[in-house]
Amino acid sequence: MLAEFIKDIQGIEHACDVSLKKFTTFSIGGPADVLVSVSHPQDLHRVLVAAQKSNLPVMVLGGGSNVLISDTGVRGVVVHLVGELAEIKEQQDGHEILVGAGASFPMLTKKALELGFESALGWFGTPGQVGGALKMNAGTRLGEIGDVVHTVFGVSASGFHEFTKENITFAYRTTNFPSDVILTKALLHCDNPVDPEKENLRAKAKELYQKRLSTQPKMKSAGSMFKNPPGDFAGRLIESCGLKEMSIGGAQISAVHANFIVNTGDATAQDVYQLAMHVQKSVFEKFRILLEFEVKLIGNF
Repeated sequence: MLAEFIKDIQGIEHACDVSLKKFTTFSIGGPADVLVSVSHPQDLHRVLVAAQKSNLPVMVLGGGSNVLISDTGVRGVVVHLVGELAEIKEQQDGHEILVGAGASFPMLTKKALELGFESALGWFGTPGQVGGALKMNAGTRLGEIGDVVHTVFGVSASGFHEFTKENITFAYRTTNFPSDVILTKALLHCDNPVDPEKENLRAKAKELYQKRLSTQPKMKSAGSMFKNPPGDFAGRLIESCGLKEMSIGGAQISAVHANFIVNTGDATAQDVYQLAMHVQKSVFEKFRILLEFEVKLIGNF
């Protein structure tokens, strides 16, 4: 199956048996059967059609900041968006930004702030790539990416798709994009950009970033492990269970923020997973609250 797939995508950059550790902020993860770098929507469509023909699963790996990839890796096709699908372009005299799903989310945030997109204060300091930020509706109470989305473009094996804001449900850490569609680009629009200097957006962003740095660990992690339950904070619940600094193998619950599991140097995906499951069980036994994973688990656990 894999050989047939590779034959069908000749001309598109790809490599087999690629370690995914360097593609994740956890620095954890086994190999991908095949990693395909795609720079155009048409090439992505070719890849998806070929994968469907060969009965191979497909997943997109963006900035790797919100994922835990199993030690055995990922079977099938892993897609990495590059080139045209990683560009950021200002449009409509600064009222719009056309951005590729493979673009750096911090770079998009910087551009949005420069243009006076005030809601970008809410996304400042969030790592990863734009596609993942769109799917997770990245942001805080100060603003979410969904606030300025006008249109999102995507590709599936069946063709090309366009979603307007009216078709998309943006909620806390979730959206309703079809699971078989890979997002490729987004058009962001702001009706009334503020004056960045007059509103001190850069100073406010820097202040928020410094506050975030002081409350989050500097060691390798995937960000918040669990979503905050309604009306509470996952970190508070975990800390109340006395779990701060607990370790399994090379994985440790951060002493800085209890909702972060960090890689102390040699953690495996299984170390992280076992520690996360212990956290989930402990919180449920004490508070009868089942914490929901925010980090996406990929592969076999």
